[in-house]
Amino acid sequence: MIPERTASTEVDDAILAPLADPPDRAEVVIVGGGIVGASVAYHLTALGARDVLVVERGRLTNGTTWHAAGLVAEARGTHALTALSKGNADLYERLPGETGVETGFRRVGSMTVARTPARMQEYLAAASVARDAGIDVQVLAPRELAERWPPIVVDDLVGGTFYPRDGTVNPADAALALAKGARDRGARFAFGVTVTGFRSAAGRITHVRSDRGEIEAGTVVLAAGLWTGELARLLDVRIPLYPAEHVWVITEPTAGADERLPILRDLDGYFYVRHYRGGYMVGAFEPRGRPRSPADVDPGGFVEWGPDWEHIEPVLAKARERLPELRGIGFRHFLRAPESFTPDANLHLGAVPEIGGLFVAAGMNSQGIIFAPGVGRALAEWIVSGHPTMDLTEVDVARSQRWQGNRSWLHARTTESLGRLYAMHWPGLQPSTGRGVRRLPLADRLRAAGAAFGEAAGWERPAWYEPGASAEPDWGYDFDRPSWFGAVAEEVRAARQAAAFIDLSSYAKFLVQGPGALAGLERLCTSTLDRPPGRVVYTTICNERGGIEMDPTVTRLREDAFLVVAPTLHQRRTEALLRSGLPSDAAVVDVTSAYAVLHVAGPRSRELLGSIVDADLGPDAFPFFTAREVDVAWATALALRVSYTGELGWELYVPSEFAAGVYDAIVEAGAPLGLRHAGTFAFDALRLERGFRSWGHDVGPLDDPFASGLGFAVDPRKQAFVGSGVLAGLRGSRLERRLVSVRLADPAPMLWHGESVLRDGERVGHVTSGAYGATLGAAVGLAWVHRFDGVDDDWLASGRWSVEVRDRTVPAVVQAAPFYDPDGSRARS
Repeated sequence: MIPERTASTEVDDAILAPLADPPDRAEVVIVGGGIVGASVAYHLTALGARDVLVVERGRLTNGTTWHAAGLVAEARGTHALTALSKGNADLYERLPGETGVETGFRRVGSMTVARTPARMQEYLAAASVARDAGIDVQVLAPRELAERWPPIVVDDLVGGTFYPRDGTVNPADAALALAKGARDRGARFAFGVTVTGFRSAAGRITHVRSDRGEIEAGTVVLAAGLWTGELARLLDVRIPLYPAEHVWVITEPTAGADERLPILRDLDGYFYVRHYRGGYMVGAFEPRGRPRSPADVDPGGFVEWGPDWEHIEPVLAKARERLPELRGIGFRHFLRAPESFTPDANLHLGAVPEIGGLFVAAGMNSQGIIFAPGVGRALAEWIVSGHPTMDLTEVDVARSQRWQGNRSWLHARTTESLGRLYAMHWPGLQPSTGRGVRRLPLADRLRAAGAAFGEAAGWERPAWYEPGASAEPDWGYDFDRPSWFGAVAEEVRAARQAAAFIDLSSYAKFLVQGPGALAGLERLCTSTLDRPPGRVVYTTICNERGGIEMDPTVTRLREDAFLVVAPTLHQRRTEALLRSGLPSDAAVVDVTSAYAVLHVAGPRSRELLGSIVDADLGPDAFPFFTAREVDVAWATALALRVSYTGELGWELYVPSEFAAGVYDAIVEAGAPLGLRHAGTFAFDALRLERGFRSWGHDVGPLDDPFASGLGFAVDPRKQAFVGSGVLAGLRGSRLERRLVSVRLADPAPMLWHGESVLRDGERVGHVTSGAYGATLGAAVGLAWVHRFDGVDDDWLASGRWSVEVRDRTVPAVVQAAPFYDPDGSRARS
């Protein structure tokens, strides 16, 4: 075993036989010679790609890999992230035998301690995710924590978890081993090459420009760490990530520092500790980080900014509380160096929607050592197969918006992004920085109505309301009964029993028009859209493998004009699907900001709107899933008779400048009818009671409509649309996995996301979306369940079903049909 090593600038990259000059062409050009770029090259060549070129401005690992702490963890907080991290330790362990380069991997395990009951609940939720992935995890009492880490104080601890397969690795050595593996299979490396630009043609990248010539490329991967955003700007693409200072210190040798000690994480204290050469390394993820402009980072590499003891002292004080031995020893190295962070603390991975052949693997949020093996594998499989092979929606670069690349906004948000890694990961947790970017036309009126605003894709949207509140309500977080629980229940009841007003203006909205609009949309969508003007169609857009790329509603406005409406969070993805999938004679215009969407739902919505709309809203005159232009109050609106709540309702698409007047009329007319404002939490609960799916949460590109319960959106009479052949074969076939509704039998626990689903004690799936169903009197959600012999109704109806809700195994009911109004008769009334 080689010695532990980090902050190493002496990496023997000569064993890679680097090129004196880059070639004129390579099939795949990877920009960035850190551990992520090396992993992409390693996995590409493992899949048979040989014409792979890695270009790096400096030397191997000289960006951020060289100073990484070397922590290796197999489990993360969600199923998708755990799928990316699982197997990293095994790869680091086997690389020396494969490549001859030692990685310094030590399987010492990792231990995370909780100072509060709430933090322990967070750890227990993560433990369920780990068990679903087959990762060994042990839940420990304070006494057991002390047995594994004798030097620490445990008197104030609630408990903790231990992952025995985790460990530490030498970051630069691990990157070199990956690079060597790629080189042995034919990859080439060129150092001292500065990328200065790119060329593209017909919407696809074609060349990489550098200070040492131009390189023709079939595919380009931006894996340049904190410089990735700046490189993307050369293509007029925005990848939101931003540098911040990351700090760790290494102590002098001390008697208590046993090399067998596991990694120690005290998230409530904002620090981690690991053994390092007879002493301790103490690293910080402080609540308020220090962002640094990219212009402040020397492009020469191996950047350190020198000690700042005042900034780290509050974290060191907490570390000394936990590990008193730190009080009497000195420090031999203070590292303050750049890392890159993203606005939502999730990495960026995947294909850039606007430019074919351009991929990104960056923004690791100081977790590059953890994620590099999985990121490299996932991206290599995507490039070679032409599509994602695992669920990457959570980290897909397409989730970000162009405006998020604004450097000033990124600077403000990054003060918080670093600390969010160790902050409490509450359900519904809201950022406190960079707020107020996108505001609804009715924002002031909604605040006056008692709105508590939550952020989604930069939009400030009412999450719930407290009528009569003089100030915006505080967010009181809890795993079972957060501060909004009672208010949301009342909003749900109003929608079920009377009427609710919900502002949906943040919906992504696109006008598709032109001679090719109908034919183009018919090719993209699984439902038949050639209906008379005024018809609304819920549909799916699938890929060639039958996976769901999006599930919009499409309204035919005229013979050659359609309104396409998609979820708020997927504006960029939807636009890319339309622009890449439609012919040149179909124009796509983003009209998201042009229209407010005012939704009124509930059994009294017809009565309410009938008093202010100059049109017959009766069931025969205005049937379900139709649209009409109507006069409402003093405005003209496009009214769609649809509702994601499962109730009778209309969405009014009102030009933004007319929204206030229409809103005032709705509120006045609704007062005697029991109208209540409802926010996004109630909206989510209503749709889950009714079993409605949400793209990106419940379904995605790896899920077909039949397994997802959306087979009705695939017209069996229709042919020649994307994925039609595969979907025809799937219709009526055995379902080895299925999206189902789940309801807890106990009214006390809450469902949020990721809870494990068990049948007869066996893990068979997990919850994708959850909420409290006030109508049902218990938590309700959707969950994927799987069985090799098929998931049929008989199997669902039998067995003992339960959900693992952190520290409780709660009996549950699981069924294919929704628990509320399964035949949809209320919405059609």
